[in-house]
Order: sequence, then structure tokens, then C-alpha cells
Amino acid sequence: SGGWGWEDRATGREYAIVGRENGTSFIDISDPKRPVYVANLPSASTQNVIWREIKVYRNHAFIVSEALNHGLQVFDLTQLRSISRDAAPVTVSATARYMGFGRSHNIVINEKTGFAYALGTREGISCSSGMHMLDIRKPLNPTFVGCFAADGYIHDAQCVIYQGPDTRFR
Repeated sequence: SGGWGWEDRATGREYAIVGRENGTSFIDISDPKRPVYVANLPSASTQNVIWREIKVYRNHAFIVSEALNHGLQVFDLTQLRSISRDAAPVTVSATARYMGFGRSHNIVINEKTGFAYALGTREGISCSSGMHMLDIRKPLNPTFVGCFAADGYIHDAQCVIYQGPDTRFR
């Protein structure tokens, strides 16, 4: 499973977001010697699968899994602010869910454009397991914008805006 991080700029707290076989953990690591397991987001699927990937955009975690009918879970990370460390860990729910695909191996986000690319997708609009592209500029309303399926399965990617010397590719 994968992991990612988030810094809450309003509070200065730092979190590790860790994928598990049956969900996602949110761990406050602001004091690295005393991490606090703050919240558990259960998987959106009843199937336990070890592969889960997470990326963050505009204070929201975007979570995909290779579990059947999981789709894309979106979690508003600012909700972590209101969880008392004394009550932790608590179980939380996804803030939104996108079901244009069922399973995905990975997710990549271009933070400059506000677009996400689910990779290795199956079920629903699978894009031949290529790139399933989403507009996430409104994080709680991911919108399908297209596929790149010409090369078949895509395992991983890096999405950038090219500004190099060859003007033909800018």
C-alpha cells in the first residue's frame, strides 16, 4: 500500500496518510516521537486488497484501490482539526466518492492544473487501463474529462507542464 503526507497550514500539524488492506489511516506526526493515530477511513469496498494509493490536492486526500467497486474516495482533511487527540482514533467517512471506475492501481495529480489521472483502471470507464482523467478543481465533485487508452495499461506517471527549451513541446 502507499502513503502520502499533508501539512495543515492553518494549525501547523503534519499528518502521514497511510493506505492499509482495509482502509486508510491518518496519523498526526507533528511530534515525531509521539505520533497519534487520529482517524480511520474504511475502504469503500468489501474486498480487502493490499494495494491503495493516496495523493493530496487542496486539503483533500484522493484515495484509490485495486479492490472491486472501490472507485475514488475523497476526504476533506480539514475535518482532522476537530478530532480530539483524547478520543482518537475515530472512524471517519469519505466526504465524496467518484465511481466512474471501480479499481485503480495508482493516482497522479498535477497540482498546477487541478487534474488527476487514475492509472491502471478497471471496471466502469476503464480507459483500457490507461489514464482516466478527472477535473478535481472542485475536489468534492471530480468530473470525468477523458481517457488516454492508446498504449493500454499505465502503471505510474508524472504529469507536468513542460517549459523546456524545445518550444514544439510546450
